[in-house]
This record gives sequence, C-alpha cells and structure tokens, in this order.
Amino acid sequence: MKKFLSLIIVVLLYLFVFIFGDKNVEYKIKIDIPKEKIEIKTEKINKQKPQVTENQQNKAFIYPSFFQKGNINLYPNNPNEFPYPSFETKSKACKILKEKISNAKKSIDFAVYGIDSQDEIIQALNNAQKRGVVVRGVADSNEFGEITYKDTLKLKNIPITLDNSRYIMHNKFFIIDDEYLFTGTMNITNTGCGGYNANLVVALQNETVIKAFKNEFEQMFKGVFKKNKKDFSTPLINLNNDTQIKVAFSPAGDIYEKIMAPSIKNAKKNIKVSIFVLTRNDMKQDLIEAKNRGVDVKVIMDALSAKNYKKHTDELRQNGIKVKVENWGGKNHEKTISIDDEILITGSANFSYNGVLRNDENILFIKNKEITQFYNGFFETLYNSIDDKYLTKIPSAEGIESKGSCFDKIDNDFDGKTDFLDSGCKIKQ
Repeated sequence: MKKFLSLIIVVLLYLFVFIFGDKNVEYKIKIDIPKEKIEIKTEKINKQKPQVTENQQNKAFIYPSFFQKGNINLYPNNPNEFPYPSFETKSKACKILKEKISNAKKSIDFAVYGIDSQDEIIQALNNAQKRGVVVRGVADSNEFGEITYKDTLKLKNIPITLDNSRYIMHNKFFIIDDEYLFTGTMNITNTGCGGYNANLVVALQNETVIKAFKNEFEQMFKGVFKKNKKDFSTPLINLNNDTQIKVAFSPAGDIYEKIMAPSIKNAKKNIKVSIFVLTRNDMKQDLIEAKNRGVDVKVIMDALSAKNYKKHTDELRQNGIKVKVENWGGKNHEKTISIDDEILITGSANFSYNGVLRNDENILFIKNKEITQFYNGFFETLYNSIDDKYLTKIPSAEGIESKGSCFDKIDNDFDGKTDFLDSGCKIKQ
C-alpha cells in the first residue's frame, strides 16, 4: 500500500513540476521509503550552459591596441576582438583617424585604395571640406577608369585623382595639416576600419618623413603614377638617440632589394612575418636561408592566400619554417616583418612582385627595440590564437573552420557565394 501511495505522489509531483517548474531547470526526484515513513525529495539540476561571449572565449588572445614611443604611435588591430565586419568605425586606429580629420585646420591629403562601407569617415571628410579645409585625394581605378571602391564617390566637392591602371594604387596614408601622418596596412572598409581583419597602423609626426609622403602624394595627385614617378624614398633618419626610420615607395624605391632583403639576410635571432600574400621567390629563399643558419622564422599567412598560392606555403613548410594559416573570420591583411627584436617593417605592400615592382605602395622601416618588442607581443598573440593543426593544414577562408566566416555576410573567398551558400559552410552529412 505504501509503495502504491508513493507512486501516486510521484506522478502528481511530476505533473506539478511539468506545469509550474522552471523550463531551464531539470528536477531529479528521489524517493526514500523507510519502514517508518515515506519521504520524497526534489533536487534542482541547472540545465543552462553559461553564456560565453566571443571576447570571453578569446580572452587569452586580447592585446593592447595602442603603443606610443616618442612621436610614433602603433595601432595593431586584433581580429579576435571583432566577430563581424562593421559599417561603423570600430578599430582604434580609424577612430583616431576620424578624430584627426574632424579636427583638421588647413589640409587633408590622402592616398587610399578606396573607401567602402565607412560613412563615418566619408562624412568627416565632407564636413572638413565644408568648413574650409583643403581636402584632396588619390584612389585606385582600373585601366577603364572604373573606381575600385564605389563609396569613394560619396566624397562631395573633393578632387580625387584616379590612377586608371591595370596595376593598383594600393597606398594607405593620410597627411593632416602637413604635420600628422597616418599609414600602414589598413584599408578604409568595413573589414579594415570595421576591425574584422588583422592590421597594423603607424601614426607619426616628423617633418622629413611627412615631406617624403607629401611629395609622393603631389606627383600622384598630378596624375603621375607607377614607373613614371620620381623616387622620394628617404635615407635612414634619426628621430632620437634610440629610434631610426626610413621611408620607401614602390615601384621606384625597389623596396625589397633596398629595405627588406638586407634586413632578412642580416637577421641573427628571429624573423616574424605576418602577411596577406607572400609570393616572391627571392624572399622565400632569403627566409629559408635564414632558417638554415639558425634563425627562428615564424609566418602567419592569410587563409585565402595560402590556398591560392599553396606551392609557396608548402615550400616554406617543407624547409622547416613554422607557417600558421589563420582561421579567423576576417583576413590577415598585414604586410609586416619583425627582425631580431629591433627592426619593424610595415606598410601597404604585399610581399609579391606586383607589390614591389608594379603597384604604387609605401613602407616604413623602423629601428627601435621597444616598438619592435611591442609588435612582437601582438604577433605572438595572433600566432597563439591559431590552432597548431594549421601549422600543417590550410582552413577554408569561408568555411566552418574559420570562426564567423559563415555568418559575416561577406564573400571571404571571392567565389561569388556568401555564408551558407558557400560549400565550405555546408555541414557535410
């Protein structure tokens, strides 16, 4: 009789829990039937998993987005902190750029690949022009005069010179009031200023450096591009007792032979390369020779580039170089080399033949231990954020292996298919 009564009570209790209980809680029911009495207990077991945000998941891979040494500021952009591209200006670097544009007094000269999906920057430039600042620009277009990023056309009453060439005008720099330079690897786009891609921006104030960029701008603004340009590259400039810098422009400046190659060939301890495209055979050979003489060489490669130019990725790996291929949602858009904890080379130029010999590009060579070591911390943060299995494998740029790439509403591998329309994002049965 007692067992029958307990069964009735249990059924009633189950019905009560089903009707009135918390749907996010599981109730475990225990029944104790000693001889003296019947005792029924309920115990709550939480079914909900804790909600972990993207930033919490990547907490170990966060790194400072700003570093200052004298008149040089570094703004590394960490893709682990930005789960999606954004039409808003979200990166630290572009927030500073927007502020500088908004506070410009006399002039703004810029040479950029184009502007896309960044209305805040466009509005800041238009407002500057309206309040009397002289704003001028240079942007990329193909040989038929078709502009690469159409949003550039939203700039009103601002003169823009296009290169009209099959090779690209790939610079990324702003000169504000002839005293502030903003340059580096970042495009003014929803994946660049929006924070989605890995990038490095350098901002600085130095009369000699800015004069070189100003001269480069003026000749392009007048319609002189590519091999028709004069070379306004600089010799090594002493900024202070412990910092030196030089500027080089392509194609006239021969930036690989004069800047990159000597630094790689003289490396003694370590070389860190973070790059979108690396296809120069001479650079690959220089890195392999450095590895063979005992230099620790690490490379972070963009996923799309690693797949499209797989033979170059394979050759580096086969010669013992540690090449990690990123599996972020965004791209590795950097074009940066760090050498021996004291030399940092970065700019707009990819490590390709076009980047050095045919396009309009710029790079900075900076020699300073504090600056380089800060960058090295950023490099290692990115390197460690990539699973070690991608030392041997290549993830799809748009696929379930690349975090967020199947939900970001952009065509990451440029195959005309976005997100789950792309085969890489389809779950295989």
